[in-house]
Amino acid sequence: MSRKKAERQLNLIAMLLEAKKPVSLEEIRFSVQGYDQEDMASFKRMFERDKKELREMGVPIVMEPIDVFGEETGYRISKDDYYLPIVDFDPDEQLALWLLHRLVRKGGFLFSQEVQQALMKLSPDLGVESMGEKPNLDWFASDGGMEGENLSKLLRAVIDEKTVVFEYLSLHERKPIKREVDPYGLYYARGCWYLVGYCHFREGVRSFRISRIKSNVELARPKGKGSDFSRPSDFQVQDYSNREPWEFEEGEEFEAKVRFSPKLAWWVEENLGARYPCVKGKDGSCTLILKVKNRDVLVSWVCSFGEDAEILSPPDLREDMRATLEELKEIWQKG
Repeated sequence: MSRKKAERQLNLIAMLLEAKKPVSLEEIRFSVQGYDQEDMASFKRMFERDKKELREMGVPIVMEPIDVFGEETGYRISKDDYYLPIVDFDPDEQLALWLLHRLVRKGGFLFSQEVQQALMKLSPDLGVESMGEKPNLDWFASDGGMEGENLSKLLRAVIDEKTVVFEYLSLHERKPIKREVDPYGLYYARGCWYLVGYCHFREGVRSFRISRIKSNVELARPKGKGSDFSRPSDFQVQDYSNREPWEFEEGEEFEAKVRFSPKLAWWVEENLGARYPCVKGKDGSCTLILKVKNRDVLVSWVCSFGEDAEILSPPDLREDMRATLEELKEIWQKG
């Protein structure tokens, strides 16, 4: 295909995608760059060839009536039919794809190259927020080193129901503390791998970020036969992977109230209202009542909304927000 032809067809696709109503042949002829034929007959022949080729490539160009009487017809492309939906992988599917990647990453595997290319194309739907000329495979970052080996050991421990031990550094501790954990499941969220399991140190189910494990993962009872524990029958890894960032960490849980201006109230109600209590104000604002463990993350999140959000309580968290805004103001003034 010539460059001129490709540009013409791309221009045609762009016009029909953005059109709010079917576009007539006359509008296409005089609006799409590349259709510069002197007579209508020549234009129609070229347009029909382009339309045929694009439809064969899967572009859903449809012909529809322009007016209510159906006397004149035009062309358009439905965005719903043209664009593919985002692929939503659940935690088990993410884990399966990560295993496939580890299996083929060194080559020597049948269809290794094809699998790598497919995973690269899927990477935006696996947690990578932006793609450059060379796709960033951060989702598969745990290939080598201690983190990658620990992830492999933890997967085996989850499958075999074997208790593990490791040194873990939480945000609220200055040095790693030894943990003994019954691993229930693994999931990937917000650019990191997490382990969910029963922590014998904390005497409860906790989430652990794999990158914060500061030692090699080892079996607590390497010579023991059979499983060390039984995973709860009602355990669902999705219950943990769907948590918001401020719900992570091991600190004491507390309640926080965050007020959003009327400008953002609709967004808050639509995206978070189903999970958290949301109290509407007479002025159109709304106040979210959140359960919080990670103070710093919540403060950063609220500050990102600028003047349209503020922490109402507790008082010490509100003070943290004020201090953070003061720091941002100083950085801005210096810059």
